[in-house]
Amino acid sequence: RTPQGVVRDAALRRTQGEQVGARPPVEPARVAALKRLRLGRIAETLPERLALAEKQDMSPEELLLLLLTDEIGRRDGAASANRVRDAGLPPQMRIEQWDKTTKVSFDKRLLNQLTSLRFLEDHKHVVILGAVGVGKTFLASALGHIACRHGYHVRFLRADAMLRALRQSRFDNSRDAMMT
Repeated sequence: RTPQGVVRDAALRRTQGEQVGARPPVEPARVAALKRLRLGRIAETLPERLALAEKQDMSPEELLLLLLTDEIGRRDGAASANRVRDAGLPPQMRIEQWDKTTKVSFDKRLLNQLTSLRFLEDHKHVVILGAVGVGKTFLASALGHIACRHGYHVRFLRADAMLRALRQSRFDNSRDAMMT
C-alpha cells in the first residue's frame, strides 16, 4: 500500500470505531521490500511511526520524512560507532564521562576550543602534555570520540605503543603503509 493508503485506511478504521493505537507487526512482504532497498531497520519502528502519524494526522509526506529522518539518524549513529571501533578508542573515555569534580586545573576556554574541533578544520595538530594522572589520555580519547561523531576518521594510540610500532615498521619496511 502507498503512504496515502495507509493514512486513508487509518482514517477509515477511526470512523468505524477500531482502536487506532494498536498496530499489527509489519507484513513480511513489506519487510522484504525494505530489506531489499537496504532499509530493513525502518521495519523495527514502522508500527510506532504509523501510529504516531495517525495520532498527529500527519500527511504522507510528513510520515515519509519522519521515517527517512529516523533512518538517517540510525545510519549516522552506526557509522560513528564503526569509526570509534576502527579507531581503537576506549568506549568509556568520552567527554560526557568527564568528572568535573576532579582536582585537575585546566583552561576551560582551551578545552572548549579543542572540543569544537576547529584545529581539524584549520589542519592543525594538537599535542597534549602534562604530568602523570592529569587526564591526557582521557582528553585525547574524548576528542577522538567527538571527531568520530562529526564524521572524521581517527586513530587512537598511546605514545608508547605508537613508538614501538614505528620502531618495528623500520625493521620490516612497513613504515609507509603504517603512516597512511
